[in-house]
Amino acid sequence: MVARKLRELLETEDRSLSKLVDLLAELSLRIVREIPRTLGMTEGVNIYGEQQTELDVWSNGLLTKRLLRSGLVRQVASEEMETVMSADHGEYTVALDPLDGSSNIRTNNLMGTIVGIYHDKALPASGRDLLSALYFLYGPYVEAVVGVKSGVYLAAPAGTGSGASKFISNGEPHRLPQKGSVYGIGGSRDKWTEKVREFANRLERRKLKFRYGGSFVGDYNQVLCSGGFFAYPELLDAPDGKYRLQFESNPIGYITERAGGKASTGKGNILD
Repeated sequence: MVARKLRELLETEDRSLSKLVDLLAELSLRIVREIPRTLGMTEGVNIYGEQQTELDVWSNGLLTKRLLRSGLVRQVASEEMETVMSADHGEYTVALDPLDGSSNIRTNNLMGTIVGIYHDKALPASGRDLLSALYFLYGPYVEAVVGVKSGVYLAAPAGTGSGASKFISNGEPHRLPQKGSVYGIGGSRDKWTEKVREFANRLERRKLKFRYGGSFVGDYNQVLCSGGFFAYPELLDAPDGKYRLQFESNPIGYITERAGGKASTGKGNILD
């Protein structure tokens, strides 16, 4: 394996897409620098009734404004906005969760940014139409996880330069381990349905260890690296589950399939 800059890897696949990922990588590092400065809560709520942190609002503003001014992106939809925002020019449409796991700010636990990229598709769009999906995990170090047609690439900002040039990958597509070792299931155990409890018991009989930290990207990244299972399923008081198809489930489902795994609603493929 030969270490390579993320930008160089993506340029061999799609030079125009690499420019967009380069911008997103630059903005992810900007968000990380802002975290210790913006720790408060706002009085506002997003379209799903969740209280917004100051960093939710700030990250959403940074990402949407910079993407729409880039000349690359025509439309942006965000979990933090009621409407799709548009620009006059651009070949891509982007769906994003600007700050997944923002409730973890006070306890300094994992957070991240989730992005789905479409080529000239009006939003909302099917997961099958995704051109690329990626997330940035804000943990002990920043990790970029980028899914494209050829596979999934993991990279960290260990190099010089800016944007995706700063992120260094081992150059090989990442594959989910054949044998899983961890699992996570969201929601309170007393709210799990009988079907979910039975499935969790089966996983534990197979010696998978329970891991759950309260951010989709953080919990999922453990499965991506160690193999296993993650879900936020239907609950007794929330029969539709929690994650949003456009902003969270589709991008993570795309990455999962590109890494050799499966993404399911329990009844069918998430991307369908």
